[in-house]
Amino acid sequence: MNEIHPDLVRRDQRVIPDDRDEIRLFCALRDEALRMPYFLYYYRRLGVNRFFMVNNNSVDGSEEFLLQQSDCHVFYTDASFGASRTGVAWVNSLLDAYGEERWNVVADADELLVYPSCEEAGLQEFCAWLDRSGYEGVFTLLLDMYSKLPIKDVAYRQGEDFCGTCPYYDRDYHLVPRIGIPGLRPAFPPFEHIGGPRLRLCFAGQNTAAVWPRLRVKLLHRLLNLAHSNGLLKNVKAPEPATQAFKVPLVKWQRGYAYITNHRLNPIKLAPVTGALLHFKYFQDFGKRVNDALATGEHFGNSSEYKRYAKLLAANPKLSLFYEGSVAYHESADLVRHGLITRAPLKYSSTA
Repeated sequence: MNEIHPDLVRRDQRVIPDDRDEIRLFCALRDEALRMPYFLYYYRRLGVNRFFMVNNNSVDGSEEFLLQQSDCHVFYTDASFGASRTGVAWVNSLLDAYGEERWNVVADADELLVYPSCEEAGLQEFCAWLDRSGYEGVFTLLLDMYSKLPIKDVAYRQGEDFCGTCPYYDRDYHLVPRIGIPGLRPAFPPFEHIGGPRLRLCFAGQNTAAVWPRLRVKLLHRLLNLAHSNGLLKNVKAPEPATQAFKVPLVKWQRGYAYITNHRLNPIKLAPVTGALLHFKYFQDFGKRVNDALATGEHFGNSSEYKRYAKLLAANPKLSLFYEGSVAYHESADLVRHGLITRAPLKYSSTA
């Protein structure tokens, strides 16, 4: 077994069995007591057997709650979230130590994994089909969920279904190829979705299937950051690329794998079936999280996305994400029907 990251201190003393049939979940969190009860309930029902939770200096009782859960192993750190590449270094080390040769879910506390027919086929059945088919991971759309209400008026209650409070999502996304480095490195994952409320409101110029408006920003961002690191053009602000709306959260982990960011890992064989991570960022604690991100600068790009949120909220304290293209989520078939996720050509059962 590999050593875990030196930032992490294990808080529980529960036995961790060497059971390759277990499906395990890995999560880095901070102050998620509001979401934790339903998060655990959802994934237990989906088929997760064991949870590995990194508590990054929570002060709201998250750790105390997790230590009471018999299927949770808790690791504490007060180290810098940003310096760990927003938790990636911590989670990679736990995956190496406890996830090798197993199917693992990697999800934040505000993310719920869905895939076609997940209401009938749990993770054990789904992952058995992935194994039989020779696949190593599943690509998902990161699908922002929200309410009709202004964000400040959302009133999620601990333990309730997340979708009961924030059932809506944007119907209109573009699925486009990602751009790698020609002749050197193909993009992985090879495609991504463009759209959603964050691009609508924060990155409108990049909310397009056209390549150049998105590529131009990425090139300028890299070139100016390189110039800044060499003491050049320091007064010229680098533009910020839009948030990536994808992840690969279900992986049959092997030695040598590694997440590069929360959204990308080294190339693996992806299944043709795709899923979604329903993303519940916009509860009533959103304003506080924006302020915390601005104060610490620990999120990606010195919390650049949160700076945009702060400007939106300052300009419109009653900001709502709902618009004419919003639709309500009921089941995974909704996302298949809207072309946001792709179902398998056959049923997952071995008897199909």
